[in-house]
Amino acid sequence: MFKAKQLDKLVKAGIISGEQQKQILAYDDGVGGGFVMRALNLLGIFTVGIGVISLVASNWELFSDNLKLILMFALLFGAAGMAVSNKLKGQDERSEKWLVALFLLVGAAIGLVIQVYHLSGNIYHLPFAFWWAATLPLLFAAKKKYVAWFWVPLFLTWCAMYAGGRYWFEALLAVYAALYAGGWALSKYKPDFAVGGVFKRDAFLAFYIVLAIYILSYKFSHLVISALILLVTSFIYQYFKEYRKVRLNVKFAGLWVFSLYIWLGDKIGLFSTGIGMIISGVVLLALVKGVSKWSKLIKKEEKKNA
Repeated sequence: MFKAKQLDKLVKAGIISGEQQKQILAYDDGVGGGFVMRALNLLGIFTVGIGVISLVASNWELFSDNLKLILMFALLFGAAGMAVSNKLKGQDERSEKWLVALFLLVGAAIGLVIQVYHLSGNIYHLPFAFWWAATLPLLFAAKKKYVAWFWVPLFLTWCAMYAGGRYWFEALLAVYAALYAGGWALSKYKPDFAVGGVFKRDAFLAFYIVLAIYILSYKFSHLVISALILLVTSFIYQYFKEYRKVRLNVKFAGLWVFSLYIWLGDKIGLFSTGIGMIISGVVLLALVKGVSKWSKLIKKEEKKNA
């Protein structure tokens, strides 16, 4: 959204002409109206969809199991057919949206099969594995990121559900780091493959969510490993001049300091006596000062290389 007063200043400064100002305002009006209309269309489609779901849900028991499965597969083939049909007509945007619908319907179909055949078990992550595996080809068919926005979080969630054992935290951090590296490589060397950028972003976010939980587990071994992770990744980010990510590590260093403070207070008993409280306070101040100094050095380095 462009403000008229800001554009007036640009005209007075000679950066843009009066004619360009009019063109920008006309374009802005067109975009704004288009956004409102798209939002209303989506609201209408969503309302119709909710109505259909409510109607089916209220009469769900009236359908036989075979009819439920037939309807489900009809929807699946219908969505796939619409995606192909729109693609052949050159309507790529509609085709991509039908691919998203197909992705969601596959998940619904898996749930329906489980319900109809009363499938159950302790392997709760297995349906998610079937879902992402069955919809994996959609990533290669899609040319935009719409399907990837749904598929990647599903896959990352499945990874978290599948992880187990004594060192599941460490394994999950390694998996997410590898997926981030893979997403980075895809976005750099295969930019036309839409999933690369989404993998890079979502795996990065998932990595730091798990890292935060890992740090706040208040275990000394976790504190040592997380400190090494923060140091190593900071050097890597700084080497590639990714200063925003280095600043993120600085913030996590503050979280690490807090976790270390709690661990020291619990294990050494610093919170139980007055002297211990004084010592713990001094240690906390020293650690905070160290993190603050690190942050200032990063900002100085960023300005130097700007």
